[in-house]
Amino acid sequence: MKPNIDNYSDVLDLLDDFVEQISWDHFYANRRPAPFVLQNEMPDENLMELIASRSVRTALEFGCGEGRNAIFLASKGIDVTAIDKSAVAIENAKKISGKKGLKVDFQSIDALTFESDRKYDLIYDSGMFHHLAPHRRITYVELVKKMLAPGGCLGLTCFAWGDQAVHEADEIDDWEFYKKKRVGVAFTPARLKEIFGNAFDLVSIRKMKDGVPDTIQGLTFMWAALFEHISNEEGIR
Repeated sequence: MKPNIDNYSDVLDLLDDFVEQISWDHFYANRRPAPFVLQNEMPDENLMELIASRSVRTALEFGCGEGRNAIFLASKGIDVTAIDKSAVAIENAKKISGKKGLKVDFQSIDALTFESDRKYDLIYDSGMFHHLAPHRRITYVELVKKMLAPGGCLGLTCFAWGDQAVHEADEIDDWEFYKKKRVGVAFTPARLKEIFGNAFDLVSIRKMKDGVPDTIQGLTFMWAALFEHISNEEGIR
């Protein structure tokens, strides 16, 4: 790290040092038991619902893990770019998609450093956002705004505040996050509206439905949120 703070980026880098980091390579290599790992090839139920109701040609997924949602999107003929920090997860995702004969542009990078000249009809995040430190949520919103096409939407699942089934998230405010060095945070609907409301229109926030083994992924202690970019161009929504 630089010895001096000279700009906004330096401030963000400084705050990064106050945050505990999860070793996602270790996570996927050791297959630590977690609800989403048990159905690691099943797409989210809310994503299936979204795709059934909207026209999506291009999609970008943040925190794709082993690719279950990205592979589902590709199976629908959608041009998909999927990103995860874990090289182990990405290698597994490539193997799974290869066996299914589906093409996905899997990339092992930090999603917050992603750069592209493309605009996407859908940006999807199944469980990455709630692991971001509060200061990096600002980076996240700016990135989504930059990458989302006019009329496109952001689909998001994250831990729900007040649900006793959440064992890996804390119901704490942003100041407490840094004091206690937590790695996961639960949100209220009001807080999600505060974070995203200035940049996007809220379409819906609801609890995820129960999953169905070998069919869909669903975790009832998670929010399924949908936000939309409304274009000023006539006829595009």
